[in-house]
Amino acid sequence: MRRNLKVLHREALTESQAALWPYGVAHFGKSLFWYSSELVFAFFLTERAGLPAAWMGGLLAGGLVLSALIDLAIGWKLRGASFTLARACRLQFIGACASAAVITPLFAADLLPEAWRLIWAVLLATLFRIAYALYDIPQNATLVLATRNARERARLAALRLSCSGMASIAVATALAWLVRGGSQNGSGRFALVTLGMSVVAIGSAWYLTRLRPRPGADCAVPAASSASGTGIGLIPLLLLMFLVSIATSVFGKLEPYYVAYRWQGQGGTIIIAVSVGLTVAQPFWLIALRRMGHLRTLCVAFVLLGAGAIAFTLAETAGYYAQAAFAFLFGAANGGIATLLWASFADRVSAERPTAPASAFALLTAISKFGLAVASLTVAAWLFLVDYRVDGTGLVLAMAGIPAAAVAMCLAVMALSTPIRSGGRLGIMPRI
Repeated sequence: MRRNLKVLHREALTESQAALWPYGVAHFGKSLFWYSSELVFAFFLTERAGLPAAWMGGLLAGGLVLSALIDLAIGWKLRGASFTLARACRLQFIGACASAAVITPLFAADLLPEAWRLIWAVLLATLFRIAYALYDIPQNATLVLATRNARERARLAALRLSCSGMASIAVATALAWLVRGGSQNGSGRFALVTLGMSVVAIGSAWYLTRLRPRPGADCAVPAASSASGTGIGLIPLLLLMFLVSIATSVFGKLEPYYVAYRWQGQGGTIIIAVSVGLTVAQPFWLIALRRMGHLRTLCVAFVLLGAGAIAFTLAETAGYYAQAAFAFLFGAANGGIATLLWASFADRVSAERPTAPASAFALLTAISKFGLAVASLTVAAWLFLVDYRVDGTGLVLAMAGIPAAAVAMCLAVMALSTPIRSGGRLGIMPRI
């Protein structure tokens, strides 16, 4: 009897793990589009399509604000409601096809006559933000609909992060190749790369449609949890997400410019190092989380993020391999912060708003996109103020200063929002 139970348990576990892979593969495909929009858009619009920095900033910021508003609208519509798994899979497949149909022509703007590039970029960038919302939201809903318990959701979340990290490495590797040649136009290489990404995204989205609900799958609204892992409220967590989005996006958007003009395209290792750090450091953050808890681990991650950005600047004279080491540190810290913020927010939502998870997470993604919009405007303003095409002049200062300032504000938010423990100590302070 006990042997039969073990066999049944092993079969159920194998079935559960097999069911996770379609989601992981689909998230990899979706992340290719996300990292392309974050790492590549700005550089492509100014250096390949020839748009002025001001237009680039306005275009990216406007698209992100539109995307945030769409997230809020869909989250509001879905409050208290639930998708079926089959419906969510079909909708994300439609969103993948729509996103692919828009992003490949968008990255072909450098092949058009100069007079057409601006209107082409504005139109297709706007359409991409709308299409991507149809891709993103139902696939995120699958995180709940395809699992039956907390253990499966944790396993699926870990797979999601790993696949996202692999997508960031793929995009960073492609970008390291694409930035070679500085501001040369008309090569069509961007369109070729995005066409390949589109094929992967559509194929992986179709693969997810094969995912089927299993008996006992839990599609109901999650039960309320007793407490949050961090002790930080929803509003401070949203503020932290806003600040982190600005810090990491400014660094990431300026990377291609810095590599192309400071190192004449030879420092692609820097771009790849950030993505590798984001991916491979996750086991270390899980160990730190078990030993130190959410708050202290989050503080360590913030300090490492600021230290990595500052050290990246100071290491400029030592060469791009030295800078790549600190870029790795920056990426590793970014990965830890992202994991901890999403987990902490999920804890809070479960404890305080268990009947409205869709609208709560729509608010989180919208706040993140508002931060990304601010970062886009900041990058555009900085590119306008400095002569960055002369050895990357001034870029490295923004890549260090803005993340360091954001980290200082994040630590202040945590200090002000963390409950005071007995003895007058803040919860984030270690015991002496």
